[in-house]
Amino acid sequence: MPGFGYIITATFLPVIARAALPAGSPWPDLFWPMFGAALIVGAIAAARLPGHWDNRLLLAAGCATQALGIAAGIVWPNAAGFSVGSALLGLPFTAITLFAMREARRLHGERAAGLMGYATASYGVGQILGPLVAAPLTARFGSFSPALWVAAGALLVGAAGFGAIASSRPAR
Repeated sequence: MPGFGYIITATFLPVIARAALPAGSPWPDLFWPMFGAALIVGAIAAARLPGHWDNRLLLAAGCATQALGIAAGIVWPNAAGFSVGSALLGLPFTAITLFAMREARRLHGERAAGLMGYATASYGVGQILGPLVAAPLTARFGSFSPALWVAAGALLVGAAGFGAIASSRPAR
C-alpha cells in the first residue's frame, strides 16, 4: 500500500498545486523542496528511534502520516494545505522503507534478502499502479481529488493492516 499511496500525490503534486493556487503563485515550486526537507528530517529521526520499537506499528504510523498529508492538500487546497501535506508525505517516506527492512530482518534474520526483495517489488508495483489508477479517475471526474482520496484510503488500509498484524502477533 505505501508505494501506491504516496506515488499519486508525489507524481502529480506540482500539477495539483498549480491547478488549485492562483496563477503565477511561487508556491508550487516550493512543495518539492518541502517534501525533500521533511524526508531528510524523517530519515534522521527514524534512524535514531529505539530498535526495540515495533516496526509494524512504525509502518502503520508512517502510512497514516502520509494519508493525513494527502488529505491536507485535498481539504485545504491552498499554500498552507499543500505545505503541510508535503511535509507529512515526505516525513515518513524513507522511514517506511527502513521499518520494512528491519521487520524483514526481524522475521527472517540473515535470510531476509528474499523477503526484502518481495517487499521492494511490491512497493514498485504500487508505484506503477498508482498513476495508472489516478489518470482515468482524474479524466473521468475532472479533478485529482478522487484519485487522492483513493491514495489516502490505500495508505489507511495499509496502516490498519500493519496495526492489526502488530496487535494479533506480538513481536518476538
